[in-house]
Amino acid sequence: MYSSLSISPFLSPSPLSHSKNLFFDSAASVRYLSFSAAQQNLGFTASLHSGLLKSGFHSTLFVANSLLDAYSKCGRMDSALKLFDRMPLRDVVSWTAVISGHCHTGAAAAAILVFLNMLTEGTAPPPNEFTVSAVLRACGMLRDEKMGRMVHGHLVAAGFSHDAFVSNSLIDMYGKVGSIVDAEKLVSRLSCRDVVSWSAIISGSVLHGMFDKALILFTRMLEDGILPNTATMLSITQACSLMGEPSLFACVHAWLVKLELHDCVPVVKSLVMMYAKNGFLDEAIEAFLQFDFPECHDPDLIAALIHGCALSGSLEHGKVIHGCSIKMGFFPCTIVENSLLDLYAKHRYVDSAHLIFKRMGNRDIVSWNSMISCFAKNDRVEEALQHLGQVHDASGGELKLDFVTVLSSVQACSTISSLERGQILHGFVIKAGFDSDSFVCNALIDMYGKSGRVGLAEQLFQEMEDTRDVGSWNSLIAAYGIHGDGDSALRVFEELRSGGRRNPNAVSFVNVISACGHSGLTMEGYECFKIMQRDYGFEPAMEHYAAMVDLLGRSGKLGEAEEFIRAMPIKPGPSIWGSLLGACRLHGSVEIAERAAAELSVMEPDCGVWRVTLSNVYASAGLWEEAAEVRAEMRRKGSRKEAGWSYVESRGMDKFKFVVGDTRHPETDTIYEVWRSINEHLADAFVESF
Repeated sequence: MYSSLSISPFLSPSPLSHSKNLFFDSAASVRYLSFSAAQQNLGFTASLHSGLLKSGFHSTLFVANSLLDAYSKCGRMDSALKLFDRMPLRDVVSWTAVISGHCHTGAAAAAILVFLNMLTEGTAPPPNEFTVSAVLRACGMLRDEKMGRMVHGHLVAAGFSHDAFVSNSLIDMYGKVGSIVDAEKLVSRLSCRDVVSWSAIISGSVLHGMFDKALILFTRMLEDGILPNTATMLSITQACSLMGEPSLFACVHAWLVKLELHDCVPVVKSLVMMYAKNGFLDEAIEAFLQFDFPECHDPDLIAALIHGCALSGSLEHGKVIHGCSIKMGFFPCTIVENSLLDLYAKHRYVDSAHLIFKRMGNRDIVSWNSMISCFAKNDRVEEALQHLGQVHDASGGELKLDFVTVLSSVQACSTISSLERGQILHGFVIKAGFDSDSFVCNALIDMYGKSGRVGLAEQLFQEMEDTRDVGSWNSLIAAYGIHGDGDSALRVFEELRSGGRRNPNAVSFVNVISACGHSGLTMEGYECFKIMQRDYGFEPAMEHYAAMVDLLGRSGKLGEAEEFIRAMPIKPGPSIWGSLLGACRLHGSVEIAERAAAELSVMEPDCGVWRVTLSNVYASAGLWEEAAEVRAEMRRKGSRKEAGWSYVESRGMDKFKFVVGDTRHPETDTIYEVWRSINEHLADAFVESF
């Protein structure tokens, strides 16, 4: 009857499969099958099945159910279902084993379908408490609240509502589907609440981002006199990690010590990741070393430590962990390599990041996204776009670009104002279906604005009528500001305010004040600054104050700008004084420039940028000795200002980077040819304007 089962590939020599094993009875076979299921040993299960076929014990229902369970837990639902279909007699254990097996292999929808067949098949036995618990687990896996409530109704009618095991399964299901209120009602009604009940509702709260609720429930659990277990502490540690509240970290750590979870790898891993992902690298390493690990070969944990190094800015620690991970044999390992790539990218070690990327044996989309973003953020835009074009071919067509890849690439085009490449990307965005993603479209508006095509930015904005968010409005306001069209920026800002669907955010006010500054609309910009506080209750941040100083400085109101800075309720940062110093260069105020430089000398003593600006202020005023003294001080301190550079595009796709007065560039002739053409067009436009 079982000869057609696909067993032969899994057979291995075993005394249990020998036809003359007289000791091989049904009770022994069930014990062996239980062991095989617990170990998830498929080869052993297949050998046992072969022995049972020869001994004739396979026809026993008890043994057949054990075989079902073993195949299910070994992940071979195909063999389990063949066995189930050919069983002449099935009891509730048989049906429950198949439903649980589907849940075990992640096929929750199939589990629910089997349950529905069980209810409608005339010869099937009625479900028991273990059956409904298994199907409730499937509902939770699918986040299917409607089906979960139907099962709830069935179990109430069947008389299972007072069963503690079923009640805990219900609480877990409601927690997973996000109905925490219903889960809490069930917990409150339980006459005998246990750690499983509380852990289920706490886990559900964390799963749906209700971290404060999870902590409240944890407190109630302790007040109930119930100590947390491993599952509880995993959820609470995750909640505290995602909340990012350092004051809670020590409490969680103390509980883990009190509960003596020294040898529980998942809990210690979650503790280390909590510290590392929130930038507390020293505490993460201490926690890692404090607990008694015979050895650690968990790539997630190593990746979390490296991520902590990236967040805390500790490149040296990251290099040490990099070395340790090599010694511990973590290469190749995609998750560790991706975290190292991110570490070096965040510290602007682009070549180191690229070296890791090139050596990766299995790059996923995260690897490509990180590398493209790394190039884009470090002004190596050409390489970013080259890698974008390689994703599909390098992966053999297996990897598909996601919105992160596209977003990084569009932002790269914005950085160098590459209209041609940006338009190609726009076409790809439409073809790949990303044109409904507001983040990508907002980046395209920004790209068109920086590339001088405000009309295309406006057109895209109008096409986004159904998907616009406040970022869309902000991008268009910024585009107008870049081109000195403050009136249009104010018009769009007022449309945002009066539309009723969305309110401006902090970025909106930075952009509109900046647009007013670039257009000489000083009073209008000042009014926007007042509206932000008066009508929307926003407390100005450093970028708002910097925009206001720039607004006043550009209009020549240097005295007012300095008074504005002195009256700030927060300590002015370098960007504030730097903005004032730049305005002094524009309008020639030596006295105010010296006071701004004095402030910057305290904040950024080794920075060469403000010294160059101060030197230029002196030179513009004819104070050559003072200018020379500032330059001499820069040489003594070894401070320098990186040369400013520009991009020029030729023939639509060729992009050349150059600095002022650059005559050694290999494409000098092409660059100057484009520059002469631009000058001619500007001259023609100037003549036509009269």
